[in-house]
Amino acid sequence: MQHDEKPLLVNTQLRAGALRFPALLMQGITHIAPAVGLVLSIQYITSLAGVAAPSAYAIAVLIILALGISLAQLARHLPSAGGYYTYISRSVHPRAGFLTGWLYLLYDPTATAINIAFMAIFFERAMSAEYGLSFPWWLFFIVTVAILTWVVYRGIAPSTNAMVVFGLAEIAIVVALAAWGLAKPGPGGVNLASYSPSHAPSLGALSLGVVFSIFSVAGFDGIVPLAEESENPRKNQPRAILLAILITGAFYLFCSWAVLIGWGTNDVKSFSDSLENPCFVLARRFWGRAWVLILVAVLNSVFAVSIASTNAATRVLFALGRAGVLPRSLSRVHPKNLTPSTAIWVQTFLTLGIGLGLGFWIGPDQEFYFMGVVITLALVIVYSVANYGVFRFYRTERKSEFRWWLHIFCPLVSTAALIWVAFASIYANPPPPVRYAPVVILGWSLLGMVVLFVFSRTGREAWILRASGEMREAVVTPTSSGMD
Repeated sequence: MQHDEKPLLVNTQLRAGALRFPALLMQGITHIAPAVGLVLSIQYITSLAGVAAPSAYAIAVLIILALGISLAQLARHLPSAGGYYTYISRSVHPRAGFLTGWLYLLYDPTATAINIAFMAIFFERAMSAEYGLSFPWWLFFIVTVAILTWVVYRGIAPSTNAMVVFGLAEIAIVVALAAWGLAKPGPGGVNLASYSPSHAPSLGALSLGVVFSIFSVAGFDGIVPLAEESENPRKNQPRAILLAILITGAFYLFCSWAVLIGWGTNDVKSFSDSLENPCFVLARRFWGRAWVLILVAVLNSVFAVSIASTNAATRVLFALGRAGVLPRSLSRVHPKNLTPSTAIWVQTFLTLGIGLGLGFWIGPDQEFYFMGVVITLALVIVYSVANYGVFRFYRTERKSEFRWWLHIFCPLVSTAALIWVAFASIYANPPPPVRYAPVVILGWSLLGMVVLFVFSRTGREAWILRASGEMREAVVTPTSSGMD
């Protein structure tokens, strides 16, 4: 038996072993944010893919599942709070790891901001329309961020416990709405037309729908940065990654289809053009005053995904600070709560700056759609490089475990699908501000390459190699004790 097949302990300043499998699974599910992902995106995706919107979700789920299989292969042997930075530095090259970490800054550190901003404008409009109350979105945003910071600062266990409660509530409420849709279908009745991609207006429109669906379904990798606080991460993390994808995939495929059935597949245009969120309209039609449960589900979902995203982002910032990639102060840990205190405060200021800044500039709703595509395109690059890392790692260091379908087929197919979807969505030329998402990715990537070039020309590239080495040392290490 190889030495790293024994139970593993973590050499970390964080609270090692605090998260058992159920908490890890809910970290993955709530990081995907199924309720908010469906309720806040289905109208936009339907405006692109028409009645075939569930097909866009289905394609996205298949791509994500292949990616999850690949990621699980790295999580088996390289569990670390550094996540993709560690994986790619270790399996490909430290330079590639640096650029991956650079692109990652467009992901979890911004996800909390755009989710809360969208929910804030949603809440403002709902309160105004239903009760005549004026509650500015920016005030909702600030209050929510303050509560969120307090929750995650207290410790990983309290924050994940809150996340579990909110996550279960959001899933139950939205599934109930979907079931009502099947029981009381609109014009067109119960049919399977939504699962035929040929019903989409065009290939480009379907592809753009898939891109945004990937953003809605992605998040399974939010489990990875919690490796150092997980119980038996080598075993539990891969299982949690795959099960989170399967559960949320089933949720999206059923609920998106059933919601369209409830509205009426013969009247999809009015679904896309509705001034009020279609899920709210259906909830009011089915449940009367109890429609507010859907608002509660979305609030639950946004708060749960904000906890999950903040936990993931702060652990990566902590790991990058510990390695010297970012300022060392980010590796400070609260002596009692064992949380990365400095990283949490930095993430809070990032959330406020991004959420309020983009919100006042282009609007909180457009901020969500624009950054959703930006994040997805960034993840296309990150996932593709990680897929190559899976192949390289198992061909060079784990030859005895190499399997063609795990380490060639899944990485190759998912990478090809990601590249195709990204190209097709850019070719579709969506309206502003979404149209400018590729420009942001290109500019951010070039800036990262410039930083890398400057380091190499000034003799400071050794810093990147050293940081990568420190990240390797921070990976969960085997013990001879034989205990979990």
